[in-house]
Amino acid sequence: MTTRWGIVATGRIAHKLAVAIQQSDTGQLVAVGSRTQESADVFASNYNGVTAYSSYDELVSASDVDAVYIATPHPQHAEWTIKCLNAGKAVLCEKPMGISHAEVMAMVHAAKSNNCFLMEAFMYRLHPQITKVVELLRNGAIGSVRHIHATFGFHAPYDPKSRLFANDLAGGGIMDVGCYPVSISRLIAGEEPHTVEGTGVLSDEGVDLYAAGMLYFKNGITARVATGVGQQLDNTVRVFGTQGSIQVPWPWRSPQEWEFELTKQGQKEVIRGDAREIYVSEVDEVDRCLKESAVESPAMTWDDSMGNARVLDEWRKTVGVKFEAESLANRPVPIHGSSTARKSDTMRYGKLPGITKNISRLVFGCDNQPNELHAMVMFDDFYESGGNTFDTAYIYGGNRLEQFLGLWLESRGIRDEAVVIGKGAHTPHNRPEFVESQLIQTLESLRTDHVDIYFLHRDNPEVPVGEWIDVLSDQRELGRLSVFGGSNWSLERVKEANDWAERHHRTGFSAVSNQFSLARMNEPVWPGCISANTDQYREFLKKNKLALFPWSSQARGFFTDRVDEIRKSSTSSKTQYGLHPSDSEIQRCWFSEDNFERRTRAYSLAKEKGVEPINIALAFVLAQAFPCFPLIGPRQLSETHSCLTALELDLSSEELKWLDDPESNNSTS
Repeated sequence: MTTRWGIVATGRIAHKLAVAIQQSDTGQLVAVGSRTQESADVFASNYNGVTAYSSYDELVSASDVDAVYIATPHPQHAEWTIKCLNAGKAVLCEKPMGISHAEVMAMVHAAKSNNCFLMEAFMYRLHPQITKVVELLRNGAIGSVRHIHATFGFHAPYDPKSRLFANDLAGGGIMDVGCYPVSISRLIAGEEPHTVEGTGVLSDEGVDLYAAGMLYFKNGITARVATGVGQQLDNTVRVFGTQGSIQVPWPWRSPQEWEFELTKQGQKEVIRGDAREIYVSEVDEVDRCLKESAVESPAMTWDDSMGNARVLDEWRKTVGVKFEAESLANRPVPIHGSSTARKSDTMRYGKLPGITKNISRLVFGCDNQPNELHAMVMFDDFYESGGNTFDTAYIYGGNRLEQFLGLWLESRGIRDEAVVIGKGAHTPHNRPEFVESQLIQTLESLRTDHVDIYFLHRDNPEVPVGEWIDVLSDQRELGRLSVFGGSNWSLERVKEANDWAERHHRTGFSAVSNQFSLARMNEPVWPGCISANTDQYREFLKKNKLALFPWSSQARGFFTDRVDEIRKSSTSSKTQYGLHPSDSEIQRCWFSEDNFERRTRAYSLAKEKGVEPINIALAFVLAQAFPCFPLIGPRQLSETHSCLTALELDLSSEELKWLDDPESNNSTS
C-alpha cells in the first residue's frame, strides 16, 4: 500500500517534505491546500499529479488523502491537526507540535479519540547518528552521564512581520529551534526535568531574540540549552560523563554522511556512518506505522511531545515570553477551530431547589489551571462533553482562576447555560464582614452579576450561625447569588445554621461542600478541612435531601497505581511541575488498613467491569442516596474523560456496601 499524502500550507518546509515524498518508495503526493488558489497552484506546479485546493478545509475533506503534513505557522498547528484527525487522517505535524503543552495535549487527545496516527516532525530522531549516540550512552561508553550542552541558533535579519519575530505567529528562538536542544537533552537524560530555569533577551514584540536555559533532572543530570534567531551558535551537542565525553557537530542537519567524536580517558575516537535523506526517512516512518496500524512512532511518542512542550512552556515563562494566541481574549472558539458545541450525551444531570438550570453531576474544579490556554482547552472539552457546572473560589490563584473562568464564559457566550459556584470567606478572612467585598470581587472577576451557588469556604465556629445566614441571605436578596451553603462545615454547625434559619424565617443552607470519597480521610488535607464521610453525616444528607458537592471525590489519586510506587519508595517526593498532591500528603491523609482494603476491592471490581479503579471510586460517590455532585480536578484531558466513564457505571447496593465496609467478607458476586 502506498500512503497518499496531502500537505497543508505551501512554505519552504512544505517543499522539503514534498520532495521527500516523491523520493520515497512508500509515499505519493496527491494534494496541497493553501489559503489561496494561486498559492496552491504555484506549489502544485512543481510536482506531478497534485490536486491544488484553495482552502485547508477542502484538503481535510479530500477522500484520496491518507496522511497530512501540517506545515502552517506554529499557532495553526493545533487547529488543523485536530481537524485532520477528526476526519480520520494520519498526521505528521511540523515541530513544535503546538505553541503550548495545552495545545499538544488536545492534539494527542484527538489522536486517541479517533485512533489515528500522530507524530511530531522532529526528523533528527530518525537519524542513525542519534540512535548510535543514545546507544553508546546507555551502554556506559563515557561512564555515567553528568551534563549535556546543546545549542541551536542563528542570526536572521530582524523583521517584526517575519514568522521568526512576530508574536502572533509564536516567533522567537525557543519555539523555532530551541525545541531541538530541549528534545535531545530529555532524550539523553531519559526522564523529564524537575526544574527549568532560563534567561533571554526579548524583542519589542515580546519574543526571544536569544535565550539560554538550565534543565535539572532527578537522576542528577543537568543540561544547558541555548537558542536564538538573533545570534549565531555553534549548533552542537556535547555530553559529559564520569569517564569521557561525546561531541556531535550539527546534529540538526542530519547529514547523509555523518561523524561524531567520543573521548574516553584521553583517547579520541571518531565514529562515522551513512544515512538516507532524513525527510525520506520521516515519510517512510509514517508509512511503516500505518502499515502496522500503530498510532504513534517510538521515535517520537505522544508523551515525548507533551513532555517537550511542557519544558518549552517553563522555559518561555522564566524568560517572559507570552504569545497573543495564549490569551483567551484572542481565542473566541475552541482549539479545534469550530464553535463550541455539545458532542456527547454521557453527562447526567440533577436539580437543586432554587436553581432552574440542570446541574451536571460532575463539577469541574477551576483551581489548578496554570494559564489561560490550558484553562480554555480543559473548559471547552468539559462543556462539549456535557458539563455545565464549574467550581472556583476567591482565593484560587489570587483571583486568577476566577478570571480565567469569567473570560472563558464571556468568550463562549454560555453564562446563562452554566452553573457557576463561588466560594469566599476563607481563613484568615472567615468572618461575615468579608463576604460582601469578596463576593463583589468574585463577580467582577467572573464577569457576571451573580453566582448560582455560593459556599462559605471555611467555617468560623466563633461566629454565631445567625450572622452567617443573615449576610448570605442579604446577598441573595440583592441578586448576587441564587443559593448558598457551607464548605468544610461540621454536621453540628450545619444543623444549627438551618435550624436558626427556619426559626427566623430565613433561607438556610441548600448544599454542603465537604470532602467525601470511597477512601476515608485520616487527617485534613489542609487545616480546617472537614469530611462528610461519617454515618451520621450521610444519614443527615439523605434525610434532608441536602446536596453535597464533595471535593477530593477520588481521594486525590489514592485509587491509582501511583500509590503502589509510593509504598515501594522509602522517601516522599513532590510531583513535577507543581502537580499536587505530594507523596507525603497521600500517605498522611489516606494510608490506612481500612482504606487499603477499600482500594483492593475497588481494583477487583474494576477488573470485573473492565474499567479503572478510580472510575469505581467516583461511581461510588455518584451512587450515594443523597443528591451528590462530585467536584473533579482534572489536569489533563485524559483525566476528564476518565471521570466521565464513572457516569456509565451503575453500582448495585450490594457492591456499594462491599466497597465501603472493609470488615465485610462478602463478595459482590
